[in-house]
Amino acid sequence: MFCPHCGEEIAVQAEICPKCGVRVHKTQPEVDEANVTINILSVCCTPLIGFIMYFLWKDNKPKAAKSALVWALIAIALYIVLIVGFGVLGFLLDDGY
Repeated sequence: MFCPHCGEEIAVQAEICPKCGVRVHKTQPEVDEANVTINILSVCCTPLIGFIMYFLWKDNKPKAAKSALVWALIAIALYIVLIVGFGVLGFLLDDGY
C-alpha cells in the first residue's frame, strides 16, 4: 500500500505514514447511507434542505448527497403538479363571479 499524501510504500495495517505522519486510515469510517430524516424534511418541509445537504455532503457522503438531491427534486415536481392541478381545477370550477 502507498501513502496517499507522500506516495511512500507503507504497511497495509499502518494507520499513520511513518515518513510524512499523515493518517492514512480513519479510525472510524464514516457511514455513507441515505439519511431518512433529511429525505423526509426535503419532501415535507422544503426542498431547499435537500439542495443544501447535497452541496454539503457531495464530496464526503456521495450516496447520502444524491439521495437528498433526488428527494428534493421529487418534492419540487410534486409541488408543481399540485399547483397546476389546483389551477386547472379552479379554472374548471369557476362560475364567473
